[in-house]
Amino acid sequence: MSEGLNITTSQVEDQLVIVFSGLIDEDSSFAEIEGKVQGSVVFDFEGVSLINSCGIREWVNFLESVDKSAKLTYRNCRQIIIEQVNMVHGFIRDGATIESFYAPYYCESCDKEFKIHLKVSDVVGGKAPVEKCPDCSNKELEFDAIEEQYFQFIK
Repeated sequence: MSEGLNITTSQVEDQLVIVFSGLIDEDSSFAEIEGKVQGSVVFDFEGVSLINSCGIREWVNFLESVDKSAKLTYRNCRQIIIEQVNMVHGFIRDGATIESFYAPYYCESCDKEFKIHLKVSDVVGGKAPVEKCPDCSNKELEFDAIEEQYFQFIK
């Protein structure tokens, strides 16, 4: 049984914040927010655990129904979301911005992988920012992807 997609909305000052959690798949429906995405809107992907090809199709179809004048911001994009933004035309609409995302890092000393939360402004010149291991304290993490490919969405 799928955990499904949960959608919560809240108004924060002049922005509508839409938080997604769970799976974005063939059973996902965006009907409850259709027609509500107007003005300044934040899509928060913090709780998304998976997106599959059918979910991508549902998302792109939903975006096509969104008011073209809406100012869209993507926040807390998991690695699976960034990969879709980089690969799938239409996953992010022209003019939309990504505010924050997770990037893959690895600690050779701990032999652990970490997903580090970054802002787009942290990436300078297409290079991953230096991050310290949360377990080893002073050990520098290695960026665990090809920077040119992973940060393609920033261009």
